[in-house]
Amino acid sequence: MMSASYHKITTSYHLLLGLVLSASVLFTTTHADAQLKPTDKAAKDYRQARRLIEKDADRAFELAKGLPKFRYADEQRIELVGQAALSAGKAPEGVEFLLDFADRTDSFRSAYAARLDAAELLILLGERSRAESLLEKLDRDHKKLRGRYSTRRHLSARAIRLRHDLAQTANNDRLAKSLATELLVAFPNEDATRRPGLAITPDDLSESRRFSRARAFYRAWAYKDARAEFERFLDDSSRKETAKWHLAQIALNKLRDDFPKAEEYFEELAKGGRYAQESLYQLARAKMRQERYDECLSDLNDYVERYPRGSRVELVYYYRGWLPYDHRENDKAIRELKKYIDRYGRRGRRSTYIYGFLAWTYMRESRWEDAIDAWDDMLPFGNPLVAGKAYYWKAYAQIQLDKKERAIDTLDTLRKRYPLSYYGMLGEQLRAKIEGKDERASKVWWPEGAGSYDDKPRVEIEDLNTGRLTAGEREQFKRVKELAALDEKRLARQELSPIYNSVLRTAPSSERDEWIHALGFLVDDYNKMWVSGARGSISYLTPVPDDNKLRSVMAYPRAYREDVDRVAKEFGLPPYLIWAIMRQESRYKPSAISHTDAVGALQMIPKTARKVAKDLGIEYNPRTFHYPEVGFRFSGFYMRKLLDTFGGMFTPMAGSYNSGPQVIARWFRRNPEASFPWLIEEFEYNEGRAYSRKVTEHMTRYIYLYEKDPEVRAKLLDKMYPLSRDIDLPEDVGY
Repeated sequence: MMSASYHKITTSYHLLLGLVLSASVLFTTTHADAQLKPTDKAAKDYRQARRLIEKDADRAFELAKGLPKFRYADEQRIELVGQAALSAGKAPEGVEFLLDFADRTDSFRSAYAARLDAAELLILLGERSRAESLLEKLDRDHKKLRGRYSTRRHLSARAIRLRHDLAQTANNDRLAKSLATELLVAFPNEDATRRPGLAITPDDLSESRRFSRARAFYRAWAYKDARAEFERFLDDSSRKETAKWHLAQIALNKLRDDFPKAEEYFEELAKGGRYAQESLYQLARAKMRQERYDECLSDLNDYVERYPRGSRVELVYYYRGWLPYDHRENDKAIRELKKYIDRYGRRGRRSTYIYGFLAWTYMRESRWEDAIDAWDDMLPFGNPLVAGKAYYWKAYAQIQLDKKERAIDTLDTLRKRYPLSYYGMLGEQLRAKIEGKDERASKVWWPEGAGSYDDKPRVEIEDLNTGRLTAGEREQFKRVKELAALDEKRLARQELSPIYNSVLRTAPSSERDEWIHALGFLVDDYNKMWVSGARGSISYLTPVPDDNKLRSVMAYPRAYREDVDRVAKEFGLPPYLIWAIMRQESRYKPSAISHTDAVGALQMIPKTARKVAKDLGIEYNPRTFHYPEVGFRFSGFYMRKLLDTFGGMFTPMAGSYNSGPQVIARWFRRNPEASFPWLIEEFEYNEGRAYSRKVTEHMTRYIYLYEKDPEVRAKLLDKMYPLSRDIDLPEDVGY
């Protein structure tokens, strides 16, 4: 795969230096020094040249030119020299290096991108015939492009735009218009299309092509543009149904900015047609977002009557219990929640929530014995946030019945099964209260071994016996190691992926964890490390104290440490918070994309990212946002803003990162008298409630593993599990 520097090159023709600088990427040296011998000057010079491209292009060029040939990753050396040449304003040399790189690389996409960059520079240099020759080859080859969808589209659009511009300068109007049409219809949101100077405008397109353009905007997450295009077809008899469906989805689920309009469209669509069933369900949700409780329930009941086997029936049963629960209609809530349990028992997708709602409704009513029975019904779920919750609140209910000894027994079980979990820590505070001791989180029980965990690799990669690999696999693994030494971790991950299992099989079975851990650090693949250490469970908690400390650090890796530390320092954040959110959001995967279009290891939706970019005064580029060295800074700024908003309390800050600060602020204002633990349980959204508790739990575990300073630990814990929920919330919480 082409490195990040090629993927970031823009299509601006007016300033070569601007072209080059926009292509530059900040490269870090995370873990690299640990992989290199002190005498490996070439690798160090390579990394230095990468870092200097933006700051001192001439020096970067001289360093790059002086590099010896690499044995297994020489194409990266060639690319670096070419990129440094471009940055230093030495375009002719840059072209030749780009073409040399394209001829040498084994990656089709890398070669494609290099030739595309060379063609663009040749146009800038006035060498039209060479540029045309390159673009003809790219036109023949573009269907072979593979890899990340956004990158493929970016490269394809750039190639088409260059061909279009050459056609214009050659007065080939027919070809130029054809290529402009392709850009406007298939790639409407790409920079290559948005740049002025196309041979035609959107108004020149046929109706069918204009409709395809609307769909392309929608697929590219450009929802405002999609909305403007779809609204053109509201009076089109053949297309208005599909147009209204997309407009309703944008208003309710994508931009979430016009619930009445979503209701209007879904109501019409629900009357019949291809979208009728889903529209009726979404109609209820649109009314739910407008807090029209009775009308929402009516639509949900209508859904079950019209579609008794519909795909949303279980969700309808869920909402018919949750809505009265949310509105504190406790008697009605109990009836409807029991209907869900009678129908689905513990096998339903929302069963854990329903059982919890039922138990909590009894708590609201001070029906302590019923609550204890309901909490007992939750224990078989066996999860820190379900069973742990049951133990904690069962103990609370027992205290209300003056059964303090039984409460202590319940809390003993909680400590034994779920130490250092969210409810485990609350349980320690509750125990202290019963015993008349200091209830602050920093003063309650804390297990031995804190801060003693070391996440450095236990084995040396060079010690791995690769004799069982094929000759080709051995060569590829050597390339992986050399790329890692150059700090080209993304490329190293991609090279390792197809041979990962083969490499792992060469390791002794007794050392499997050690090698998974070492390989993860080698290429920054913390997800595979986490899967092995946490057994694929987001709620998995390693034993405390832990005889197998390696498993613990694999389950809670300090992923992308240098990037995290840099962002934490800039915005005054504990790095444990960033790792905890990363664990919850993506399981440490920088390429993750959620169902809400959130991107990256720290999962930020484009709408929020654009706001942050404006506040920071930097560019938001969706093609590079998933890079940790890029996206983490956006998230760090946002975390800092949220943490300040909620008085430095980490749990509501985490909830606001997931659900939005406006939602969390409303949650606080609706429950002015609730204690902090009670307040969390009353939070209206399941996802946000679970998210805030899980992030706090992950952060607790990170602090236990890695924080050696008891004073730092104490300050963090007291903000994670506060005794008071007093927060001076601003009127406008922003975002």
